[in-house]
Amino acid sequence: MASDERAPDPRPARTRAAIYAAARELSAADGEVTVNALAKRAGVSRAAFYSHFGGLDDLIGAMVHELLDGIRVETVALFHQGRSVQEIVQYSAAVTSAYVVEHHAFLRGAIDWKFTQRPYMGLVRIYAELFEYAFQVLGDEVPSHLPQREMSRFLAGGYIHVIAAWLLDTEEKALAGEELDPRELLTILLRVLPPWFTGVGPEDPIPEVPVRVDDEPGPTAAPTA
Repeated sequence: MASDERAPDPRPARTRAAIYAAARELSAADGEVTVNALAKRAGVSRAAFYSHFGGLDDLIGAMVHELLDGIRVETVALFHQGRSVQEIVQYSAAVTSAYVVEHHAFLRGAIDWKFTQRPYMGLVRIYAELFEYAFQVLGDEVPSHLPQREMSRFLAGGYIHVIAAWLLDTEEKALAGEELDPRELLTILLRVLPPWFTGVGPEDPIPEVPVRVDDEPGPTAAPTA
């Protein structure tokens, strides 16, 4: 018997993908990030943009949440492959660093937006959940005096602040068209996190952690310490 059900309309998915692509393709020369500018670059109307996102803060939140969801899936897979927590932390920091460089103009512009506290706390919460899960797996390797939930929140907030500060510190280089090196940010992130968490001591070199930078974060090869 023939079904009366219609196939899903592909247009909303195409519109959302076009907006994401427009945000990713922004360069330092594009100037201020606005809804109008993004909609025009995406080839959609302003009304179409707002049918998917409540505003720019909603868009940046959706993009970063998508990144973090991808990292979460990949880290679980790496853990089941027998990778250590420290290797997984290195991988997560490398993916984040590559993503920040790839989306530098968009993320830098987002710093100037008038975010409410809720989107920021949402980002902190997701990173904190990743850190707290790692603490649980590490077990006795975590110093016993540390309250793990509060420590995870503390590290997550500092992690995000360091990334935002690096975006501003490298703004002039980006505007001058200089190529930015994700390993510069990776080095900072792995140095500020505790060595028992990263597996990178004060005198240790920053390991090579190959990543694939595209719509869906994933390793090109397993992280190596």
